[in-house]
Amino acid sequence: MKKVVVNKKASQTLLQFFPWVYRSDIVTPLEKFGIEVVHIENEQGKFLGIGYINPKSTIAIRILSFSNEPIDANFFKKRVQEALYKRLDIPSNAYRLIHSEADMLPGLIVDKYEEYLSIHFVTAGILLFQEEIVKTLFEITAPKGAYITAPESAMRKEGEEPFEKMIGALPEHIEIEENGIRFVVDIKNSQKTGFYLDQRANRAIVTKFMKQKERMLDCFSNSGGFGLYAASKKGADVEIVDISSQALALAKSNFRLNGVVGKFVEANVFDYLRELRKKKAKFDTVVLDPPSFAKSRHQKGGALKGFKDISVNAMKLLDEGGKLALFSCSHYVDMDDLVHIVLKAAKDNHKRVEVLAHMYQDIDHPYILNNPFSLYLKGLLIQVTSH
Repeated sequence: MKKVVVNKKASQTLLQFFPWVYRSDIVTPLEKFGIEVVHIENEQGKFLGIGYINPKSTIAIRILSFSNEPIDANFFKKRVQEALYKRLDIPSNAYRLIHSEADMLPGLIVDKYEEYLSIHFVTAGILLFQEEIVKTLFEITAPKGAYITAPESAMRKEGEEPFEKMIGALPEHIEIEENGIRFVVDIKNSQKTGFYLDQRANRAIVTKFMKQKERMLDCFSNSGGFGLYAASKKGADVEIVDISSQALALAKSNFRLNGVVGKFVEANVFDYLRELRKKKAKFDTVVLDPPSFAKSRHQKGGALKGFKDISVNAMKLLDEGGKLALFSCSHYVDMDDLVHIVLKAAKDNHKRVEVLAHMYQDIDHPYILNNPFSLYLKGLLIQVTSH
């Protein structure tokens, strides 16, 4: 195994269990390396970790272990078993089994949907172990089938070719259950890896604060999770809004599956909120769960403007005492940013706001304090009054 020497800055962050080394912090000439497993040391020769290197990537090294141990079949078996143990109490037959760096398998995302796996390799380095990882996952979870992909969006950054393949039987739609509510999931064609598993706890939180028969507007709804919870558990009058006809088709299927009804609107949420304002429409609860507006630090300014726009308009649609759930799934838009956005929207609307809940990604998407990038989903549930 080749050795890589890193500078003092990287040495300090690795000693604090930060799992990345940036290309600019590597002392050893990068032309010596391909995509391979390396032994990492500081400039004094002290061992810091084992990881895989990709000289083409800005994040050049991702840490597999902070211990000096073999990266073999037993290593992957231990990692998967540890991850599985942490997910035993999740109230669903669908969950994120492996969450990349947060489960010390960087570049690997694995979701389990009932008896099927969705396996995403999102770095070139983790593909070194593709065969061993897939074999281990099948031995431990015994799925009926798996969808395996290295998506184009990720591989382009890594300088590698994307691919997708299937192992075993894989139905077009898989039925899962979450807190007593059923969903159909299309793991091949849906956004992310099939379903927004990270919002599981937050769907329950928002619904808990609702009264029976409320009017709910669920924006950027995807397959209708928040609205479906409200309709199923509180008999809510729900309006679902998304720009994707494919997402709305899944939402309609989910509502039918649970024996509830809703209104489904294919529209740009920014425009539709303005239309509702003109119609003087009113709701008791509005959910704003947009896609990532800021995928990099440079996009944050524009993202904050977008958040304020939808927050101001959503607040105008709330009846007295109504509730607004606002989410950010970008690391770069944090909880403080959401607070400032809500305060600005409240000022524009002359409203008083009370925080009912702070919300984060569910426990199968672990947040590791040593790695701030592992916290990405934040949400505020607020109540809005005029006095």
